[in-house]
Amino acid sequence: MQIAAFLSDLKSLSICSHEAAIALVKPTATTNASEIDQVFSPPNDASITNTINTPSAAGETDFELQRADELVSLHYDVKLKYLETGPDAELEKAAEDVEKVLRGLSRSKSGA
Repeated sequence: MQIAAFLSDLKSLSICSHEAAIALVKPTATTNASEIDQVFSPPNDASITNTINTPSAAGETDFELQRADELVSLHYDVKLKYLETGPDAELEKAAEDVEKVLRGLSRSKSGA
């Protein structure tokens, strides 16, 4: 299920503009009510123990956001280069090879 969600997110990022994709992966300064409640609620013993024993979730989130930002920038650069120069010669050759194989397979199915 997580793979499907990830692929859906990637598809969404590939369709939207570069600015919109960057806006999706950049953290915002807004907080919701549950985050505010967590900040102002007194800690209990379990939360203190969990905080001491586990790595910072904020650090992991920042790393994931940084990776997402890099992925969006890389996708934008590749897309821009493709629009400027067209498909690579090797890519065109590979597409022709795939088409040739598919034609051969469809002929063998219709002849069988």
